[in-house]
Amino acid sequence: MKLLTGLSGYVLLMLGFILALHHDLIIGVLISFGGLFMFWGMLPTYDQNERLRRYERQHQKWLRGRHE
Repeated sequence: MKLLTGLSGYVLLMLGFILALHHDLIIGVLISFGGLFMFWGMLPTYDQNERLRRYERQHQKWLRGRHE
C-alpha cells in the first residue's frame, strides 16, 4: 500500500509541476504539494525512543542474567 501511495504522490507531484508551468500556477502548486505530502507519507518512520526502550530492555535482561 505504501508503494502505491508513493507512486501516486510522485505522479501528482509531476502533474502539478506540469500544470504550474503550462496552465495555472496556483492549481499546479497545490497539486504538487499534495503529491509531495503523499510521497513523503510513503517514507518509513523512525522512532528513536523505541530504539532506546529496546536497548534498555536488553540491558535489563543482561543484568538479570549476570547477577543471578
